[in-house]
Amino acid sequence: MENLENQKSSEKKEKPPFLYHGSPYLIEELEPRTRPHREKEEGKLVFATSEIGDASMFLEKTSLTGHFLVEGEEVAFAIVVGDRESFLKKDKGGHIHVLPSETFEPTPHKGMSNEWVSKESVKPSKVLEYDSALNAMLEYGVQVYFVDNSTFQKISEAKDYGYSILQNIQSENQRRGVNVKEFKCGR
Repeated sequence: MENLENQKSSEKKEKPPFLYHGSPYLIEELEPRTRPHREKEEGKLVFATSEIGDASMFLEKTSLTGHFLVEGEEVAFAIVVGDRESFLKKDKGGHIHVLPSETFEPTPHKGMSNEWVSKESVKPSKVLEYDSALNAMLEYGVQVYFVDNSTFQKISEAKDYGYSILQNIQSENQRRGVNVKEFKCGR
């Protein structure tokens, strides 16, 4: 098991023709913004990803998102701190904005492994609307976990990035039998 967020490749990514940006909101034009969890010298940026599943993780607030490399396959996960029923009551869906990639550059040493950024405003070429963020994440194979505060704290502090803890928690995917990708021991 490897956590791909902490192991960035130095090789140049091939730019895809389009990228995705997930949001609870319909946005006519994405404008560069600063993010409090990022380095100030980066300046204002528009964030996007080459993977639609990654974009789906931003349709609704989640507590932690990332990827594990399991048996050679990248597995995206989203952790929600709180109970499933409360999340479902708040889940109003959202929008995945399909963006032309011309002004975007990869971020090889920051953010998610499939992240791209632009310093320019970008208008979506298409917008995909979803009634449920949770259903969208499941549809795109994101492994979704609902945990309490104590479990989340243990995941945050774990040397293996929470991998061993997630192995012992039933994902929403497993609960529903949808796009299940199990984290296995000994990888």
